[in-house]
Amino acid sequence: MDKQDVKRIFAEVEKENLLFANKTFLDNLTLPSKIIGRETKAKELIRFLLGYKQGLVVPFVSVYGRSGSGKSTIVKFVCENLNEDVSYAFVNLRKARTVFGCANLILAELGQPSLKSAQGINTAIEQISNTIEQGLSKKENNTKLFILALDEFDLLLYDKRGKPSDFIYKLLVMEEKLREKGYLMCIIAISNNVMSDYEIDDRVRSRIGTSEVFFEPYKPQTVLALLKDRAEKAFSEPVDSEILRYCAGYSSQEHGDARRAIDLLRIAAEIAGKRGEKISKKHIDQAVGQLQKDRISTTLSSASYHLKLAAAALARKSYLTEEVWHSTSTLYD
Repeated sequence: MDKQDVKRIFAEVEKENLLFANKTFLDNLTLPSKIIGRETKAKELIRFLLGYKQGLVVPFVSVYGRSGSGKSTIVKFVCENLNEDVSYAFVNLRKARTVFGCANLILAELGQPSLKSAQGINTAIEQISNTIEQGLSKKENNTKLFILALDEFDLLLYDKRGKPSDFIYKLLVMEEKLREKGYLMCIIAISNNVMSDYEIDDRVRSRIGTSEVFFEPYKPQTVLALLKDRAEKAFSEPVDSEILRYCAGYSSQEHGDARRAIDLLRIAAEIAGKRGEKISKKHIDQAVGQLQKDRISTTLSSASYHLKLAAAALARKSYLTEEVWHSTSTLYD
């Protein structure tokens, strides 16, 4: 392949994307300009937060529901559109493997450097508290609120060695100390299950209370409205409403996952674009097949012999003992 080949490939791929006017609107990571079908959930969340104007806010809000039900999107949208005297940090804990890793992710979102594990979790909590306090002290209003939104919160609770209950407890104590200084704070935990489904110390349960917002799966008509809104902005030509309805129908079979519906539409359009065709039901069907490919099987089938052995050992220990952590020496044996 030479320079001319790259230019030719570039032109071919560019031609494939002629169906799109702005592909950004089919990106699930992009925050939409407006929310469809979740106004009541936004209202529930705002009701918990708005108490700060009277000097009181709940310390912990559990936001839970199935994947693709709009939890993260609504929390982000609400936080970004609150009053100027409200600050927030949105942290995705999926990137962390340990409790200390979660603390470092929070620090990174607050614009602070990561700490070494040897410095300890108490140092991390202190650094988080100081950064929040410094930020709120710059606000002109007397009433100040900081929201710490922790997405994929349930992943934090799987690190048994890192004592997640202790970490949550320290965050709640940090909230109390900030309140004593005149600064209000609320933690929003976003997860697939309600907090009562997890193993948490009683001292933590009594402090977090029962402030919850449950996101039920999207209804088919709501998914269709979402797709219509995205399609109008994403494509250069209108997409047949019957195609969008067909795509929304697949999503309804998967428990109303709006994220999956948007991915289906995007992949179907990419398949159609490669063939120079308009989007049709057959492209939706092919997109479903592409999304349903077993990535684990595909990866393992091309893995080295030793990687397959290591994966088999880990799977065997995990399924037989029902434990989530194993030492390297155990797997080697």
